[in-house]
Amino acid sequence: MKIEVISARLEDVKADSVVIQLFEGTEAPEIAITLPESIKKEIAPSIERGGFRAKLGQVLPTYPSSVSVAGCFMLLGLGNKQDFSLEAVRQAHGYAIIRAKEMGMRNMVIPIPSLPPYSVPEITSSVVEALSLASYRFDRYKSKVEDGKQPELIQLLVGSDVKAMCDAAAREAAVVSEAVKLARDIANMPSGDLPPKKMAEVAAEVGRISGFSTRVIEAEELERMGMGGIISVGKGSSNPPVLIIMEYDGGGETYAVVGKGVVFDSGGISIKPSEKMEEMKYDKSGAAAVIGLMKAVAELKLPIKLVGIVPAVENLPSGRALKPGDIVRFRNGKTAEIISTDAEGRLILADALAYASEMKPKAIIDLATLTGACVIALGTHASGLFSNNDGLAEALIKAGEKVGERLWRLPLWKEYFEQIKSEVADMKNVGGRPAGAITAAAFLMNFVGDGIPWAHIDIAGTAWTQESSPEKSYIPKGATGVGVRLLVEFLKSRSERS
Repeated sequence: MKIEVISARLEDVKADSVVIQLFEGTEAPEIAITLPESIKKEIAPSIERGGFRAKLGQVLPTYPSSVSVAGCFMLLGLGNKQDFSLEAVRQAHGYAIIRAKEMGMRNMVIPIPSLPPYSVPEITSSVVEALSLASYRFDRYKSKVEDGKQPELIQLLVGSDVKAMCDAAAREAAVVSEAVKLARDIANMPSGDLPPKKMAEVAAEVGRISGFSTRVIEAEELERMGMGGIISVGKGSSNPPVLIIMEYDGGGETYAVVGKGVVFDSGGISIKPSEKMEEMKYDKSGAAAVIGLMKAVAELKLPIKLVGIVPAVENLPSGRALKPGDIVRFRNGKTAEIISTDAEGRLILADALAYASEMKPKAIIDLATLTGACVIALGTHASGLFSNNDGLAEALIKAGEKVGERLWRLPLWKEYFEQIKSEVADMKNVGGRPAGAITAAAFLMNFVGDGIPWAHIDIAGTAWTQESSPEKSYIPKGATGVGVRLLVEFLKSRSERS
């Protein structure tokens, strides 16, 4: 599927389908773009019949009665004008491409409207994201793929005065969308085909193509480095753990991003119930997002230095596995009593955060499917945000609102740290059921260097589609790739500021 930006009069184009966006109106839908009178006349009967209300994502194909620029006009609802946002653009155009695919459209034209407060390039970017991400399918294991064909060509129609900016916006959105698809692929992969070492190979290959370096630290060296958290979680599996270090140097300030890479989480000795255990392949979604982020940042050539750190392990029970009651010593010398081996993500992140802190970055951000407690607190509508720095937290929240990946900040009051105190070690890895997402974040904060701004994003409710997940046209079932677009937007804002 090729997407290109063109500048032309709508009446001069030729396509199987032309998308026409409309807002809900009090009496009748309101056309959101400037149309020639000839096209207005063609679509007027469909609007006047009253069946099409232009609700968000509503699609109505209508066929012209005479020779026209298109074989079909696809009326597309943007919803209520007062609620209009870039997320509405993504949602609506995601449904448009799904319908076009069902109808077998080979080529489409989508006029890009000017709808303040958003610029035409911003809307172009959101349309490209929607078209690309809604078309994603993870079907590599199917012997027969029955999905319809994608349109071969989609042309985005803009004014000549903004074409250059829209070209750039479309190219950037395409790069970021491909990075999200990579993250979805990695998260969707079964652990049997993506053990820790294979994940490292994937990261290295992506880096070779996209322009960042990759170093892999294996178990023996991890032992020497004092990475007790990573070693202890990974020792129950026949697939040894690794630490993946990815580095991109675009100049400027250094940021570190850490992603939880548990390729499969059985719970270990504290084994999980069998129901929905198959979903624990998604426990590597944080790692997937970090690898996708590295790809996007390198290909966009952002003027920053970015270090991506992924502790990759498989958490399985065995005679060698970590046990409740064990004491683990981490990279920074701190110790933890193990209450549950199913609270393993924080153990591997602890070493990774301590290691990242040694680089003295401008900020550290970690992404992890860390706690079921976060899902209980926020459901599947937002990721949990925890931070020791208000400015960092506010910037992440702002980026999340723009790209449609919402964050909700939760507190890290000193009282929560009392819950993870241990009688036999510096801390324990579980602080009980109350405030479980917060006490997990409090545990992690013990491994962040003094004075370093840090944010922890708990994506347990947003990393893959679940029964209660909100329907989004551009997020098919399975891994969502959450975190990639969020952190690209955040890092862009940081680089533009500096």
